[in-house]
Amino acid sequence: MVIEPALKRTSISYPTTPSELIDHAIEYSKTIKLPIDISVIHWTISRRATKRAACCKFSPGSPDILISLTWKAFQAYGWEKFKSIIRHELIHVWEYQTYGSTSHGSLFKEKAQQLDAPLHCDAFCSPRFYLICKNKDCQWKTIRHRASKTVTHPFHFYRCRKCGSPYTVEHVGTSIRWNTHLEYRRARKKIGIHW
Repeated sequence: MVIEPALKRTSISYPTTPSELIDHAIEYSKTIKLPIDISVIHWTISRRATKRAACCKFSPGSPDILISLTWKAFQAYGWEKFKSIIRHELIHVWEYQTYGSTSHGSLFKEKAQQLDAPLHCDAFCSPRFYLICKNKDCQWKTIRHRASKTVTHPFHFYRCRKCGSPYTVEHVGTSIRWNTHLEYRRARKKIGIHW
């Protein structure tokens, strides 16, 4: 279990805006017992991300590190849970500054356990699409948040990850399904503003 010093007292005890979240994250990062150079970390907020609660970005040859925090994840988790996401990202910083690269390998897992940081984040947004294998014996189903090519062109390029069969795409909000790009275009037109 991680024992953390109290954050600097402010008039607001928990972040309520993206800029306050960054301020709290910076202050909180100073309390984590990792030998890292916090001065090279730049913080930003993502309002678009739907699958990752945060991420670290590194530029080879540069000491600068960018940590992007996802506003929707913070809103879903709350400050107490979101602190564990910050610890996760700081472990990436530590690995990068110490070894020049980072992953979710055994070293990361060991440090994550020491700091009570999750290896992966819990879902915080509802999916917009399901990909459902057409093979009745397979039972494979996964989610998508955006209309990527796996959603818009299901028949032409992609197959079920489990058995290799074609799959059907289902729009979660309307249960409308399609199997080809042409069917996708028709479905999108039919769904209209509920897309």
